[in-house]
Amino acid sequence: MTRVRWGAVAVATALATVVVVVCGALGWWQWTRASSTGVTVQPDPPVPLADVAAPGAAPTGAIGRQVTVSGTWADAPAAVVSGREVDGVAARMLVRALTVPADATGTGEPATLAVVVGWRPDGEAAGPDPGPGAATLTGYLRASEAAGASSLPTEEPAPGTFWASAISTAELAQAWPAPLYGPVLVAYEGTQTWTALEPLEPTTELNFRSVAYALEWWLFGAFFLFIAVRWVRDNGRALPEAPGARESLGDDE
Repeated sequence: MTRVRWGAVAVATALATVVVVVCGALGWWQWTRASSTGVTVQPDPPVPLADVAAPGAAPTGAIGRQVTVSGTWADAPAAVVSGREVDGVAARMLVRALTVPADATGTGEPATLAVVVGWRPDGEAAGPDPGPGAATLTGYLRASEAAGASSLPTEEPAPGTFWASAISTAELAQAWPAPLYGPVLVAYEGTQTWTALEPLEPTTELNFRSVAYALEWWLFGAFFLFIAVRWVRDNGRALPEAPGARESLGDDE
């Protein structure tokens, strides 16, 4: 019967623990450096909407881009999306239809752009603020949501509005004139009673050299742990004596 060589196992386990902890700590330090020494990338400056998106087309490369667009507010009800949260406050979003003229769509025909005008705390129903029909907006494009993302309020909507379950162009297309743009514009302007959402923030690109160093340390620790487990498995038990070994020894004496 074999027996465990506890001394060898303890030494191997202790050594493996030290190496894994050290490698893990060094890898984590390099990972935090990858973020702290990364490069801050400012969003691209706004470009005309027609440069990045077309009505009815897939929004390839358009999401997250800052754009400018001019048009007129469509003679169509605005959508109010409830069940949202902004800065920890229960909120509602106002989404209006902007008619982009034919000479600004890039297709030669007018189209409808869904615009997130702003938000307000959840509570009494409210419609769009009165104002001029023409508008020149700056904002960023975001993806359309899936319809049916939330339940509709039971209260009556404000005049000139309807409840929408999501900021979904598929759902809005049932109430607004076609064709619609695929992405949605989050406007920076806001209105008197609807607060604009935060503008697009800069992003941070990781320092990829530090990321590579972090992965190297973690891989080294994992490799050493694998070697330690194999060594304990192969050398952690004393070899049994061969049958008849003691008898043979006695006969020689």
